[in-house]
Amino acid sequence: MSKSQITFNKKEREKKKLLKKQQKIEKKEFNKTNNDKGKSLEELFAYVDEHGNISDRPAIKLKEGESPSMTSNHHDEYSFGKVVHYNAESNYGFIRDNDTQQSIYFNDRLVGQKLNLNQKVKFKFKSAKQGAQVTEVLIEY
Repeated sequence: MSKSQITFNKKEREKKKLLKKQQKIEKKEFNKTNNDKGKSLEELFAYVDEHGNISDRPAIKLKEGESPSMTSNHHDEYSFGKVVHYNAESNYGFIRDNDTQQSIYFNDRLVGQKLNLNQKVKFKFKSAKQGAQVTEVLIEY
């Protein structure tokens, strides 16, 4: 009688091969169920404004010869929003504009009064190098 031609190493290589095959099939099934294909192209876009802030909305398109101050004069008109973040230790926070959903920085020292979280406010803001900053706040009741 002859000795079996299947050695220990051959058995181990076969086991590893089957294990890799099984892992590949499992990974394929996982990727099939958890794929994020089918998202619209607009959901994948990110827009950057002139100050380097990233948002999911495009910037306002200007007509030729029109400057940004002509389209939105934030110095003269109030915007409405609510305080969405407030750090009591450092006395700063962010107000979310109801119209644009933009977060605008404020500091108690700049505003001249203390604000509370989820407080509805009427405010004016200006664009600065770091982004938009609140210049004046009126509390809504």
